[in-house]
Amino acid sequence: MHFFLRLAREWDLRFERLVRLGAVSKWYSSVGNEGVTVAAATAIEAGDALISLHRDSGAILRHYLDAGRLFPDLFPAVSQRRASQVEPRGILYRLACQMLGKANGFSAGRERSYHYSHFDEGAGIIHVGMISHLGAMIPVAAGLALAFKQRGSDRVAVNFVGEGGTSTGDFHEGLNMAAVLRVPFILIIENNGYAFSTPAREQYASQTLAERGAAYGIPGVRVDGCDVVRVHEEVARAVSRARRGEGPTLIEAVVGRMRGHSEGDDSIQLLDAAERQRHERSDPLARFERSLLEVGAATQKYLDDIAKCCAELIVETVDSAMKAPDPVPETPLGGIYAE
Repeated sequence: MHFFLRLAREWDLRFERLVRLGAVSKWYSSVGNEGVTVAAATAIEAGDALISLHRDSGAILRHYLDAGRLFPDLFPAVSQRRASQVEPRGILYRLACQMLGKANGFSAGRERSYHYSHFDEGAGIIHVGMISHLGAMIPVAAGLALAFKQRGSDRVAVNFVGEGGTSTGDFHEGLNMAAVLRVPFILIIENNGYAFSTPAREQYASQTLAERGAAYGIPGVRVDGCDVVRVHEEVARAVSRARRGEGPTLIEAVVGRMRGHSEGDDSIQLLDAAERQRHERSDPLARFERSLLEVGAATQKYLDDIAKCCAELIVETVDSAMKAPDPVPETPLGGIYAE
């Protein structure tokens, strides 16, 4: 998990820099959310469905890549999680092309963001990209979970949503349907306290969002989203329930807002200095690294080596993707409808 926390952080830092340089027009940073997304994706297995949003790069990287295949010298004992035909550097390059709107991206340059899906069932990758961050993916994710149940499979679907998306009709309708049909579905709310510029106190009157689970007859759990181990434990527990046929779980993961709604807007200014400092101290990556050092699970040199490898890999991959061909407007559209 530490490797993917660091990899996801370097991924976002690289694109944040490209925004400042004017090489990318917009970026929705995941910095501060990695403790939720990486931990959740670690709790699922090949063949499970990941339904992601803008701030879930940690989950995507964890779902796609195998650390042992990327760096066998650093992870010699790590068993391969994904099928051998997934070449990790190749799929990481393709993901970078997607973010840059290049022809080699998953959507062939039709747009440049996480609005794409990638299916490679032979490799155990079922990734459904976002329609919208406003709760619209919840019915889709519930439908995927229903499909698993109808097939007699033990696979689960994991979907993320921001706290703003919980105030939409899709949240209530999708979660209610999932609960009534007892589908294998885990909904994770990434609650950073602000829906763009609207603070939580102006959005809902309940004390927590986790307590909404009881209204649908399903477990609702609130967890510190900056505590990687606790998030992993709760998601793993929810996944086990779902595989046993016990239905959905609602998890509210509370995180600190370490970036604005998007890079370049001024929404981070809504936080006063004390709040921003508090969130910086709860940075899930720094917190996890401190715990690894405290229990003797890692040395500072090891952490530095991982940081260096991840930074170099991301710079090399993204720089290579920037040189990839741009899409040609005259190219015939394909892949729009399934036969």
